[in-house]
Amino acid sequence: MYIKKISLAFLFLIAGISGYAQTYQSVTSKNKTYLATVKGLSYTYNNGVVTLKNGGNYDLGTVSIIASSKVDGTLFGIALFEEGLERGKTVKATVYFTAGLGKDSHELPLNKIDQQNLVFSFDKATRAQR
Repeated sequence: MYIKKISLAFLFLIAGISGYAQTYQSVTSKNKTYLATVKGLSYTYNNGVVTLKNGGNYDLGTVSIIASSKVDGTLFGIALFEEGLERGKTVKATVYFTAGLGKDSHELPLNKIDQQNLVFSFDKATRAQR
């Protein structure tokens, strides 16, 4: 009887926490070449740094991952991987955040970001030239 109550409480706790965690959006493109390029790529975000792992079939030339916020529509973040990434390798890049529109756009320090409400997605991924 106590195990059921503890299990139920644990499930509610996880559901409550996961509602405020970062979100990683899946790829929505229909382009077959792009889908084949990003297949096997994975990334995680932790405290201003995106870690990208290339578990795919191709060496990569450029990858960019963008971030937005569920609560601030003007927040924009980007992590650029421009040096290329060979198959099986892992690299890290700092996310640069800005907020505001047009002339009011300004860079934000990490301590001003509500990191729990960030939404991450692939913006660009290209294969390396041989």
